[in-house]
Amino acid sequence: SADDGLAIAQQLIVTTPEFHTTNVVESTDQPRSDGGGFPQQTGKPYKALIYILFGGGCDSYNMLTPYTCSNGLYESYKDIRQHVAISKEHLLPISASGQVCSEFGIHPALSTAKSLYDDGDLLFFANTGTLSQSITKEEFYENSSIHTRLFAHNTMTLDTERLDPNDDISRTGILGRMADVLSRKGYNTASFAIERNSVALQGKPGVSKASVTIGINGLPNVYLDPGVDDVFTMLHNKTEFSSGIFGDTWSTSLIDSVANNKLLHKAIDSLDSTTTTARFPTSTFGSSLETVARMIASREKRGVDVDIFHVVLTRFDTHKRNNEQLEDRFKDVNNSLRAFVKEMKTMNLWNDVTLIQTSEFGRTLTPNGSGTDHGWGGNYMLMGGSVKGGQILGKYPTDFTTNGPLTLHRGRMIPSTPWEAPFQGIASWLGIDASDMLEVCPNLKSFNSSYLIDPDEIFDSAKVSSAPEVPEVPSSPSSEAFSRFTCFVPLVLSLAATLLL
Repeated sequence: SADDGLAIAQQLIVTTPEFHTTNVVESTDQPRSDGGGFPQQTGKPYKALIYILFGGGCDSYNMLTPYTCSNGLYESYKDIRQHVAISKEHLLPISASGQVCSEFGIHPALSTAKSLYDDGDLLFFANTGTLSQSITKEEFYENSSIHTRLFAHNTMTLDTERLDPNDDISRTGILGRMADVLSRKGYNTASFAIERNSVALQGKPGVSKASVTIGINGLPNVYLDPGVDDVFTMLHNKTEFSSGIFGDTWSTSLIDSVANNKLLHKAIDSLDSTTTTARFPTSTFGSSLETVARMIASREKRGVDVDIFHVVLTRFDTHKRNNEQLEDRFKDVNNSLRAFVKEMKTMNLWNDVTLIQTSEFGRTLTPNGSGTDHGWGGNYMLMGGSVKGGQILGKYPTDFTTNGPLTLHRGRMIPSTPWEAPFQGIASWLGIDASDMLEVCPNLKSFNSSYLIDPDEIFDSAKVSSAPEVPEVPSSPSSEAFSRFTCFVPLVLSLAATLLL
């Protein structure tokens, strides 16, 4: 019908470079290359990093609480937290050494975390957060320029995911810089954002492949009406040399994206329907981790050495109904992690997978009524088969009162461990050398050894699976072209952004 024809015409128009740029586009009769296929496997051992953001600011002093402490810290915790404190009989106790308490309590909804901790596969980083430099309580109150970006969701999420407070490597994130270094070292890397893109995955232009955003239930489909594929391809033919670079870049990027969407679909669809055997929750978080598991299952088909995933679980901004909301969120976390761990063990990949849980900030120890407000330092989990679990790293606060050396107004804790400490260890586990660590964590230079943690304290390097056997097959020209293109596009887009500012 005429209406159907109009809809198809509109669909095709909005794909064109003329619609998206102001360039003059002069097409040739030569079709544009789609960038080729996946790279060949290198034979390096596979590893996957899953970055999990608890969006909103997790009340992590109810995730990891004092329990048995010689200085009465649990009693102080109860006094300060009042009705949001968790009774000792409900907590899941774990033992610890080198901390203010010989035992700590895990939130009662996180039985999976306790089991992993007891099995030596999970550790906690105590009182960790974003820091631009070492700072005392006195310095905090005397120098306002140090903390102008604190306590806001947008700025502290950005700081947590970028981990570059002085903008040494502009517009990049901690995960993207890891991928950059690994790519230069010859690793085939792939980065995926589940549901929403993140600055954490952004690398330097032209170094590693751009991240791919996929839905919580897997890859999205490209919807083109049947019979218009040839017209769609023709609209994006190669252009004359005199055509504008922005229009040409748009067409190349679009054709490449559609082709790679089909490639990824093919890799996933070729897997057996029973690839994931664990029963994942149908929640957003459960579905996200199931999608991560399926992508990991396709690793050999994709020729990847290192996968990096970014996953977000929201609704931790508990200004009201703190304990009820935390219970609900942690139940989802617990069940989803249990299924994911089971799946990785079934795939015999648990030693090759690491999950780091983060949040933009902790919350105030003192309640505001039924909830808590934005804080600073918090407690976070790291888990995986290669993690040296069963320990709490960093320094758990010894004093929650206003007299405490780290306690600010309303029980906001100054972090005693910067995020650089865990991420230096993660980077080392992925295969990044100490000589490249300042590129991954540019602000490492701002901290002395008392703030940092030796990577050997975090990971057991002996727990790494052997490399797969890969035949020596040279990369196809199309694959090499794809690799060159994915490095080139971010460079052009960055140049475009710079010119347009």
